[in-house]
Amino acid sequence: MASSSLLTAALLGFIYVSVVNHFRFARVNALKRKHGFTKNPKSYEDMTVEQAQQIEWHLAEWEFPWLFEFGWLFAFFQPASTPSLSIITSNSGHFVNKDRRIVHKRQQDTIVLMHAFMAQPLKSEYNSLALARINEHHANFTKINSDTMLYLIWIFWNGPVSWINAFGWRKLEGFEVHALWVFWRELALRMGLKYVPTTLAELDQWVKNYRKEHVYPHRQNNVLANGTLATFIFMMPDALKPMAKEAVYAILDKEILWAVGWLCLPRIHPYVRSTEGANEMGLFNFPSATYPTTPYYVAETFWSQWGPKAIMKRIRGMPIPDAQWYSDGVRWESIGPKRGIEEKQLQAESNVRRQARELMEANWGFRPPVSFQSRPLIKPLSRGYGSSGAEAFPDDIQPYDRKADLDSRVTSINDASA
Repeated sequence: MASSSLLTAALLGFIYVSVVNHFRFARVNALKRKHGFTKNPKSYEDMTVEQAQQIEWHLAEWEFPWLFEFGWLFAFFQPASTPSLSIITSNSGHFVNKDRRIVHKRQQDTIVLMHAFMAQPLKSEYNSLALARINEHHANFTKINSDTMLYLIWIFWNGPVSWINAFGWRKLEGFEVHALWVFWRELALRMGLKYVPTTLAELDQWVKNYRKEHVYPHRQNNVLANGTLATFIFMMPDALKPMAKEAVYAILDKEILWAVGWLCLPRIHPYVRSTEGANEMGLFNFPSATYPTTPYYVAETFWSQWGPKAIMKRIRGMPIPDAQWYSDGVRWESIGPKRGIEEKQLQAESNVRRQARELMEANWGFRPPVSFQSRPLIKPLSRGYGSSGAEAFPDDIQPYDRKADLDSRVTSINDASA
């Protein structure tokens, strides 16, 4: 009897694993058949932006939603390795501040806007509003360098790729990795970057050059890293925070191996990353992030007030959606730090709407004007991707010195709330 039961269990297990294996690969196989992609890079070297975003949706909303999001959220730590990012970010007062509400709101604003420009179709109204809002904000920091932003773009491209390949139930295929760069390459241009590598090989070489020159210890690196860490472990009970810090350090140092989704059937519903439309007041609510801190812009519903997660938050005294977290919603153009003067705030919102219309109407490869520094940190390897002209670096441009004047160029940034 025992041997018969073991045989039955083994047979059922084999059948289940076979079914999982068949359905797990159904989506990626369907994409390859639809577009004619194979293991040969030539089959996808002319991939369109539309195809690339479809593949991004496939990975972020169906195949690896938790790992995908964790990959780019955890990438928030990497700016703490390069002073050109850590000084600007920490001195802005938005990500490092004694008032934790300012920090949490700024982080949630960033997540909302990033989810939007990834999840909403490129050139759509919502996608264009999200990008225009980011561009308007960056335009106020006249000490930001385009290369600093390019390195940040690489961080957010590389995060999901590296985490999925390390811990996912399968590794990404060549066309998927290529698609993510085609997608982020277009986003980078629409953020006004003056130089964007065309190929992954060019990107890889540029990153090596950048890291050689601009990744080094600096006092502000620790300031930003500690501020980011405090935000990440905010939801942890106080007794577990020391342990959580050690876990983060371990992941950052040697990437603890974890198993995600190896024996699970594929999702039957996509992971929802962004808003589906305006509410009855004409404002926009956004879904709670997978790894949330505070519930900014999350609607007050029965589930968000009394669901299992909400009850656990109530027990622990953690915030749930209500008016103080803007549960009524928000307008796209007002997401993010506010200007201190109402007239300047209204002008900023008008700028967002104007540029959003430009982005919706522009061809692929369009580069809007954003007030980045006039010279790069690293010499461009080529003309790069996208339109040329006044918004791109000239062919004979020379970079700034390695770090001789870094502090003087970035510590005197203009506060966007001024």
